[in-house]
Amino acid sequence: MTLDEAYNNYGEPLYVGSKHLVWKDNARNRAVKATRPGYLTDGSVVIISQPWHEPADPSSPHPSLEETTEFMQKFGFRQVTLNDWKRVDGVMAREVKPGDFIKTKDGVVPIDVHLEDPNRHA
Repeated sequence: MTLDEAYNNYGEPLYVGSKHLVWKDNARNRAVKATRPGYLTDGSVVIISQPWHEPADPSSPHPSLEETTEFMQKFGFRQVTLNDWKRVDGVMAREVKPGDFIKTKDGVVPIDVHLEDPNRHA
């Protein structure tokens, strides 16, 4: 899918941020996310799809900092800087903040956590 196709299929994005444009594919209950050129890329646009998660409280969709910390620790990460987390195997979660998660009726769900694996070779 191209950026033009996303606009043609879904209209204006529901979310326009510094990193992404986000649409909802209602038929498949999925988020369609276009990464802005140059953000984590060589200037190209990357378009992905992931499950859509509804917040338990639409007026407060994101977890607290404490809930975010608990989530990261549950998955074996420890905080190394204000927004960076590391697991014992070296995997890093960068620029983590509560806005990268949705608090659903079933719990906290990551929706935009950038992971780096130094052990993975291209």
